[in-house]
Amino acid sequence: MNNKITISLITCALLSTNLFSLETLGNIEVTSSLIHTDEINATYATEIYSKEDIAKTKSKDIFEFLNTQTSVNIAPNYGNPFAQLIDLRGYGLTNGYQNLVISIDGRRLNNIDMAPQLLSSIAIDSIERIEIIKGSGSVAYGDGANAGVINIITNGKNSNYIKTYYGSNGNKNATLSLGYSTDNFIINAFTDNTSSDGSRNNSSGDKDENFNKNKNINVLFFPNDSLELRVGRLFSNTSVYYGKGLSLDEYKNNPNQSSTFTKGLNDTYTTTLGASYFINKDYTLDIDYSDTDKRSQFLYSSGFLSVYSTEAETLNTKLNIKKDKFKIALGIDIFEAERTATTNKTTKNNKAVFLSVNYMLNNNISLSSGIRKEKVEYIYALNTGSSIDSDSNLHAFDLGINYKINNNSSIFANYNKSFQAPDIDRFFKSGTFNAFIEPAKVQTATLGYTNIQEKNKLKLSIFRSNLENEIYYYKPEFINTNIDKSHKYGFEFFDKYLLSKNYFTSLNYSYIIAKIDNEDKGNGTFNGKDLPGVPKHNVTLNVGYQSKNFSSNISHTYRSSTYSANDFENSFTQKQESYNSTDVNISYTYKTVEFFGKIENLFAEKNGFWTKDDNIYPFNFERTYLAGIKYNF
Repeated sequence: MNNKITISLITCALLSTNLFSLETLGNIEVTSSLIHTDEINATYATEIYSKEDIAKTKSKDIFEFLNTQTSVNIAPNYGNPFAQLIDLRGYGLTNGYQNLVISIDGRRLNNIDMAPQLLSSIAIDSIERIEIIKGSGSVAYGDGANAGVINIITNGKNSNYIKTYYGSNGNKNATLSLGYSTDNFIINAFTDNTSSDGSRNNSSGDKDENFNKNKNINVLFFPNDSLELRVGRLFSNTSVYYGKGLSLDEYKNNPNQSSTFTKGLNDTYTTTLGASYFINKDYTLDIDYSDTDKRSQFLYSSGFLSVYSTEAETLNTKLNIKKDKFKIALGIDIFEAERTATTNKTTKNNKAVFLSVNYMLNNNISLSSGIRKEKVEYIYALNTGSSIDSDSNLHAFDLGINYKINNNSSIFANYNKSFQAPDIDRFFKSGTFNAFIEPAKVQTATLGYTNIQEKNKLKLSIFRSNLENEIYYYKPEFINTNIDKSHKYGFEFFDKYLLSKNYFTSLNYSYIIAKIDNEDKGNGTFNGKDLPGVPKHNVTLNVGYQSKNFSSNISHTYRSSTYSANDFENSFTQKQESYNSTDVNISYTYKTVEFFGKIENLFAEKNGFWTKDDNIYPFNFERTYLAGIKYNF
């Protein structure tokens, strides 16, 4: 059957060149933008990691991979390992995740409240590719795409295998992956269960034990050569205990301790529907719908009980037009979500239209431009019947140019205008409605160079972002508000080099400065200060070996010391200490069976997340081990 869609799905892994292949390094397609391109021709900065890249690291979850292999900075959310804080390009761990859109197969994971994206719901073995777009993506993704976009692309067709591992602190996993295809359909099923006995304990012997269970089934059906239909159902269930912050003495003497724990439960159900229709050789229509129900309950160490339910629906439509010299994508995005609490309901609705155009001026020069108009509406309704509402009309814009020097190298320049509409938690003070606050608006310019040879892949970029009304939490008054003006700038370097037939090395480095220019709060004491929680130096270094049956890799991650997360005056006695972790993994494959092992934090470096003086949340603070087996059938 000559089915264009079937071929594209089944061969998607083949089209994504394996960065860890020790034959050659290739020019990978970028699919996260509205209009597909590749690394050489992209008009913006990218990082792309294939399934093989991810598998070779033996990372337990996506958090570990992003933190140890990419330019993304990650730490547990005040101790919660399943809802981690994420920073890209200097927005800080405290608020960075809200300035970054994270999606799975194009479906947004960003929440309407201050809960970070639930990446723990994505089993790492189900990921086909991770694409990071830096300083761009606001036309395609809108609200929150200030730092950029991380798009996680899952398998077209699952491989069939069983995997399990066991490690330190009772850390264990069991995974089953099933995939079946014919000319007319693909069906995938996936289940992934992870649990831990915990590494921190109180005086009664209670520990920060946790578990995470994910189940996913999806079907792709091809009635004819021109139509693809998609349906999926995802379920994620987490139960977590996590400890409170420690004083500096407690952290230095025994980071395993915690006087009390927060207990959290979270259930998420998502249904997805989609269709792609090839109208003719030049026109394609994509429609995707999702419905998510989330229930969460947290009993904090302070004794406060938080119970929420959230319902969210998304509808994304896109018309693709492809001609010899240009490509056009235009469409409508709708996102509607409502969170129900004990005494109120809060709604956030986003409705947007967008247009994006890529034009090939000649064989060497390509231009890209796009615009997005988005309306954001809020409604806060008490159970007593009274309500208030607010809305904002926001715009995003993107303009880029790429000059292809030759088949292996190019330079690009990009200007992006983006925005972040406040999440609904920003309007509350100690559980009581406070006030609506202003959206953040950002202008980012990026200049970059890409060079891809058979044995070497090099990417360089410099950027600057100017911000108005950057959103943050002003702790002295316990309110969320805006930094009047701020800016960020930096340099990014990535290089992957094949040393020989079997050896490779890679280096990912970024230098970032984030400054507060002007802010009324604090009576001017914030002006000219560094934004807290932003390390200047970020390094991930890898050296690896690969042969037919055996592979090994050693990596080191370093993030320099910076100001504690709440230190906007840069005056605290204690600073966020530097992060260091060296990881080693090995793998041996015999026929259809793979044996693997990993040591994380080889030199047992103490690592923690500083929010203020004597309030440190330890993580990855000890040497840990795991060993496992994977059977393919």
